[in-house]
Amino acid sequence: MSKRFKNPFQFDREVSGEHFCGRKNDIEKILGHIYNGANVVMFARRRIGKSSLVKEIFNNHLDNDTLFAHIDVYSVSNTKELYERIKEGISSSLKGKESSLDKLQSMVSNIQQYFEDSKITLKLSPNPSFEIEPLAKVYDEAIGDILESYFEYLGANGLTSVIAIDEFQKIVSLQDNEKIEEVLRTAISKRKNCSFVFTGSRRTLLLSMFNSPDRPFYKLGIQHNLGPIDRDVFYKWVLTNFKKKDIFMEEGAFSYLFEQSQGETRFVQLVAYSLFQEEKGLSVIGKPKVKKYIDDLIDRSSDMPALYNMFPIVQQNALKIVAKQGGENIYSGAVLQDYNISKGSLQSAINRLIETGSLYEESKKLYLENSELGMWLKRI
Repeated sequence: MSKRFKNPFQFDREVSGEHFCGRKNDIEKILGHIYNGANVVMFARRRIGKSSLVKEIFNNHLDNDTLFAHIDVYSVSNTKELYERIKEGISSSLKGKESSLDKLQSMVSNIQQYFEDSKITLKLSPNPSFEIEPLAKVYDEAIGDILESYFEYLGANGLTSVIAIDEFQKIVSLQDNEKIEEVLRTAISKRKNCSFVFTGSRRTLLLSMFNSPDRPFYKLGIQHNLGPIDRDVFYKWVLTNFKKKDIFMEEGAFSYLFEQSQGETRFVQLVAYSLFQEEKGLSVIGKPKVKKYIDDLIDRSSDMPALYNMFPIVQQNALKIVAKQGGENIYSGAVLQDYNISKGSLQSAINRLIETGSLYEESKKLYLENSELGMWLKRI
């Protein structure tokens, strides 16, 4: 029986520790803001590693006595669900790393002192947790109450905390979003010993929340643009992990993978995972082999046609033009003629795709947010 090797590459989950790569400068900058009690607004396209960066900071770089909560609001569709997510995060933070039932039970009465607008109980299960039941059934008010109570608890007990809210711009799509933003702003402005990390992949939407003078969150955080992992750092890390199976990857092969995926962390990890699984020990991986694996993965991406067909025809053309032109010279006469589209229609479609986060602009060049969709479009 051939020897089995544990695959070191993870592409379908948040990672930290040995599965996390690079971002030393990002970690140091964000930690500095956290320790100074400042809020951070971190924006980046999806699948670049925002959530993994937060997980790495929380698990391996905070002081042991710093509480934390990681709250994902991407799938919430109403105020009650938003409250439930925030409540779960606060509950997890209050519990921290404590596992003793006796100590958790004794914490209930202490916590209850500060959560006057909620009823605190200990929920017994294989993984005990605090249950926080709001007395107010108006959930936007309950969100403000639970946050302000949490800040009071931190201040009275000499504790510090950091709360990360993933895909924060989702709040804009909720009914009564203006009221929710006002409630959150009021509560967060009163925070004690706590900072927030607001992350989002809809750059235009997220930044408008913090850069528009007429919005409640105006200037309430320091902006941090999270780009791809440094190419050289990423290559060395991938190379080190391939050595566990005596596989060598040529630098040119990795550069090709990095360029084709626009540095997308998930896709690089996915290709590396596939190579580690399939290639035998003492293999040398060059650009042709990497190209074959990328082509195979794109060919098997059955969701790409369905995703593409969700866009109106004019936007489909715009996406195809950006992908095939490499984001440059898209308004040339030859391009407009080839795709039978007017400059005005193309500009309107491009603006809409940027607004919805399907395209982004960097250094006066356009890119598809979904690099796999871009690679698929180049082939059709």
